[in-house]
Amino acid sequence: MRKDTAEEDEMSPKPRPEIFVSNHRQLLFDDFFLAMASSQHPDQLAHKIRWSLAKVEKHPEPIFFGEPPWEDSKQWFCILHDGGRYRLWYNSSVKSSRGLRVSYAESEDGLEWRRPKLKLVEWEGSKDNNLVYLGAFGVSYELGNVFIDPVAKPEERYKMVGAEWLTDRAFGTPYIGAPGAFMAAYSLDGIHWEHYWRDLLGRYPDSQNVATYDPVLEKYVAYIRSGNTYGELSVGEHPVRGVGRGRGVGRIESEEFTHWPGQYSGEHVQIALAADIQDGLNVDVYNSGYSRYPEADNAHFMFPSFYHHWEGTFLVQVAVSRDNRRWVRPTREVFIPLGEPGSFDCHILSVAPGFVPIDKDHYALYYRSGNMPHGGAHPSVAKPEKPVDGMGRVVLKRDRVVGIEAGPEEGTFSTRRLLFEGRRLVLNVEPTGPDPCLVVQILSGEDDEPLAGFTFEDSVPLREDNLDAVVSWKKGAELGELGGKPVRLHFRLRSMRIYAFQFAE
Repeated sequence: MRKDTAEEDEMSPKPRPEIFVSNHRQLLFDDFFLAMASSQHPDQLAHKIRWSLAKVEKHPEPIFFGEPPWEDSKQWFCILHDGGRYRLWYNSSVKSSRGLRVSYAESEDGLEWRRPKLKLVEWEGSKDNNLVYLGAFGVSYELGNVFIDPVAKPEERYKMVGAEWLTDRAFGTPYIGAPGAFMAAYSLDGIHWEHYWRDLLGRYPDSQNVATYDPVLEKYVAYIRSGNTYGELSVGEHPVRGVGRGRGVGRIESEEFTHWPGQYSGEHVQIALAADIQDGLNVDVYNSGYSRYPEADNAHFMFPSFYHHWEGTFLVQVAVSRDNRRWVRPTREVFIPLGEPGSFDCHILSVAPGFVPIDKDHYALYYRSGNMPHGGAHPSVAKPEKPVDGMGRVVLKRDRVVGIEAGPEEGTFSTRRLLFEGRRLVLNVEPTGPDPCLVVQILSGEDDEPLAGFTFEDSVPLREDNLDAVVSWKKGAELGELGGKPVRLHFRLRSMRIYAFQFAE
């Protein structure tokens, strides 16, 4: 039973000035760790640095197409690395039958996929296919994602969400006249699915909606299609109603998966991400691509597709969050570039939810690809003779999405006070230009003065590309008795980017 607010506040840990990082990996994708320097130490101010994106390695060709007679094309999908194999749930559709359904495939390497003949769902008189789910009403089920629920009973360990068109049959929940619903299903094994007979939202949110369980919040969180407005004026004698700005990413959370606060009213849907004046009126956000990073504390990412209406293109950016509630974009750079004109992903690129592990040092992000401009693009935009929609993949090195970098002119920044456990400081660093260099000093005491033996002058410069570069000083890499004491890290860097730090054993 949930505690009342007063009791919960009394039992919650009190915020402290230091950040407890233990010996866990910490990503530098925002300003959370960065300190505001005092007037006594102006050299510790953040200066001549910026956040920038890592480069990804794109697979040159699409890796999955619609093939059998029950899938002329495919749309939204998600992939989990589960039980030593890669598992793919994806939308399939056929031209002869309106609507989307969910199919299933498996892979040993994440590139070559097989469609097992599951014999579960009948299609044109045969069950000799890999179909697993038609939705609660069998009209059209627009897949969101599949996730593994760590707190569910075994028979509901796998959960699926998606937007579904409704038939006229009643299903025992309030209905507000919307043409569809946000529905879910559960499974013991990810293959055999049963419906939850409850609309989670009270309307049809198209595009790819993503749900997950957050073990820190101890709540279910969903990122769904929502609206966005601009141009509202609420003061003066002639107020003006805001007008639509297209899609945005809405957010809802709940302690129970099938009972979301504000169901059917929409009053608890908060805008998590939306286009703004810098993006322009030609742009809105098509889908979230929400992905929790599995190897670092408090690291949540979105890889949203910003839909440019005139051009009919989807351009992927990066948004980040520490708490899975508040989101920022540290840079407006494009993360995964569109393909060259005429290629399989020259117009559409929508990242599927989830970091997919490849090996100990690499992750993959998969994306829905298309060579056709989205409907509504300006007539002058060229269209291919043969539309192709497939699945693409990019690979990125561990921890490398967003980092802090300085150019050829030296930059500097320092952290807030940290409490750590461990014997050595390890950094994920990458050169970005000629003559790269990064040095570190440790600040300690009430006045945040450089600690003897751990100053910039003592620091051995880092110059190489290294996922786990051990910081050392003239006296060595051991941090001695500093563990458990408040310290700050002060960085100077040139033609280098730093993505993460960790106090390792």
